[in-house]
Amino acid sequence: MRNTIMTGILLSGLAVTPLVAQSSSDEVAQLKQRVDQLEKQVQEISQVLEPLKAQQAADARRRALRAKFEERMARDREKYSPDQLQEAENLMRTADRQWGSAEANESLQGLIKKFPESNRAGCAMLYVAQGSKDAERTKVLRDCIEKFGDCFYGDGVQVGAFARFLLADDYRRNGEAEKAVALYAEIRTRYADAIDHNGKLLVDSIKTDSQ
Repeated sequence: MRNTIMTGILLSGLAVTPLVAQSSSDEVAQLKQRVDQLEKQVQEISQVLEPLKAQQAADARRRALRAKFEERMARDREKYSPDQLQEAENLMRTADRQWGSAEANESLQGLIKKFPESNRAGCAMLYVAQGSKDAERTKVLRDCIEKFGDCFYGDGVQVGAFARFLLADDYRRNGEAEKAVALYAEIRTRYADAIDHNGKLLVDSIKTDSQ
């Protein structure tokens, strides 16, 4: 009788062991599935947050560089009257509204001629460069660098830095690698905080094949 009872206990133990093992295996599988779900959620959240973080960084850069624009405009107020500065702004707005037209180019040229030492003249000159081609574009970009390097747009773009970037890209496309590399290096060392009109750092936009 005793042997029968012991045999029953042993058999019961053997039956429970697979059940316990199966239960543990299920728990591990469920845990792994939950971890996978959490990792996916983290990736989804990251995909949402990264653009927001990039935009916040761009906005912060714009705010910091806006101060330099204000400083440059303050120097204009010492040289030009309020009416003259307003006229310069009106000419710039006309060019913005009719970008690429003959009227826009006429407004830009008029601004540069009437207020050659103004901050807006530098912005106008860079606009002229962007609307030019080949040798004329190169010449105007060099003028931007040499004569209007300290001018700023209201969004924080520095004329001298952005002109260097555009000219370097032109050199790169035209196979003048050494000239491109020299300008890119100058941007990295002297204008590391310079941005484009989207608030992106110029150093982050330098083409990898010219680094």
